[in-house]
Amino acid sequence: MNDDLMTYLDSIDERLLGYLDEDEELPPNTVKRLHHYVVALADGSITPAHVMEDWPDFSRLAVTFVVAYGTEELEESSEHATVFGAAEETEDVVVGDADRRFLMLRSGELDRYPELRGP
Repeated sequence: MNDDLMTYLDSIDERLLGYLDEDEELPPNTVKRLHHYVVALADGSITPAHVMEDWPDFSRLAVTFVVAYGTEELEESSEHATVFGAAEETEDVVVGDADRRFLMLRSGELDRYPELRGP
């Protein structure tokens, strides 16, 4: 997993490698921050544009989590969600039902991150 994670992040933007810890994994504080924004997007308390203003790397790291740790169900759900692509846009978008389903699945998987990360 570590090599895949590093390769994926490096292919997006080498700067994102700075988010990895000494085990070449996403550290718990980054995952906790991802979780915070995922829940806030799902419940409508923040818009994708506000997330990008607060944390410009959010959508790239969120997609990285799906690629590196996501279940098949999460990956399939991500195909119907538009929230992370929209987050890259400058205009505000509405988070739809498919996005909310995806975000709630993602929230559950972020909660399970210590198990997914391994020893």
